[in-house]
Amino acid sequence: MSIFVTTLGTTEEIDHLSSEWHDLLRRSNNVMPFLLPEWSATWWAFFRQDTLLIRDALRVKIARDETGKLVGVLPLMASERPGSGPVRARILDFAGADPYITEQRAPIVDPAVEAEVGRAFARALLADPRWDWIQWQGLRKDSPFALAVEESFRLVWGDSQPGNLLTLAPSWDQFRAGLKRNIKEALRHCYNSLKRDGLSARLSVASTSAEVSSALDVFFRLHATRAASAAGVVHPDRFETVRSKRFLRAVCDALAARGVARVYTLHIGEQAVACRIGFQLPGCLYLYYSGFDPAWSKYSVMTTAVAEIFKHAIGQGVSSAHLSMGSDNSKARWGPHLEVFHSAVSVRPRLLSKTALDVYTFFRSHRGPVQEALGRLLPRRRFD
Repeated sequence: MSIFVTTLGTTEEIDHLSSEWHDLLRRSNNVMPFLLPEWSATWWAFFRQDTLLIRDALRVKIARDETGKLVGVLPLMASERPGSGPVRARILDFAGADPYITEQRAPIVDPAVEAEVGRAFARALLADPRWDWIQWQGLRKDSPFALAVEESFRLVWGDSQPGNLLTLAPSWDQFRAGLKRNIKEALRHCYNSLKRDGLSARLSVASTSAEVSSALDVFFRLHATRAASAAGVVHPDRFETVRSKRFLRAVCDALAARGVARVYTLHIGEQAVACRIGFQLPGCLYLYYSGFDPAWSKYSVMTTAVAEIFKHAIGQGVSSAHLSMGSDNSKARWGPHLEVFHSAVSVRPRLLSKTALDVYTFFRSHRGPVQEALGRLLPRRRFD
């Protein structure tokens, strides 16, 4: 099979490819909103940098088979650091290089031709002289795609993180019956503690653009309130900056127009006490960031909110839920299946590129006056 690779350099080209991109995601059984074309295009509009210190350019690689069918997407961007001058580090990275807003980035590949697409992308990247190293994201180590890429590139494996995928039963009672004992006890406590105090919980679901926009006001307030609380587990405010708030509003608006975005709010009486963003993908609900009012923590309102979200999703015929990326007890106690994604680095096999990566790595890992002075040559991204 012949695979042909071309490069997209504008968000207009991404928009034009949107229908095919979504079809490829369905074929690849995608369960993450971060791989949607709307996420990539919106992220680029808000977070790309074009300064003297960092200059970004879209470098989205797409693969088609001999019939013209889209079979692969690498949503890449090229970053030059500094942004101008005779000596620059040139990095290929996946769009979405932000602090925790984009939880996972990954190649998008038709599972029927993973190896062929991996080889085609590797050939195209090797033929492109405009990079020193590639920061791979979202690789499955033993997948046909990763193994095919590794035939051409030496992959230096880095960090990994699990995705938490939970199978939902056809009914809430069936789902609850299959849960571990500890989460069953936690759920019993949630509902009984409310009942003892003469209270009850109600879930509202925002799905239209107007509803989502209004519900995001509640989300930002509760997310910040939880982050400011000194009690319990530390939860940073991931949407503290104006830019991050505007990005989330824009991407949720774009995805609400496709029927994907949700904002779930748990009410006790007329009080909004917990909130969580969700993205309804084909067959799978991805649960994104949340917030709650610590004044209601004795009722475990966040656990109640998740349970009510599951009830609603099951009622809508959803067969699985993604509890977001990373490892912590709030996810593990539901008993999800773990799907591990790895990062890796490929360096162009030439001395100048290897030296550039060594210098970059050194000044990212050492603190002090030297790093502060020379770090301006290879700066960190700013997302304020």
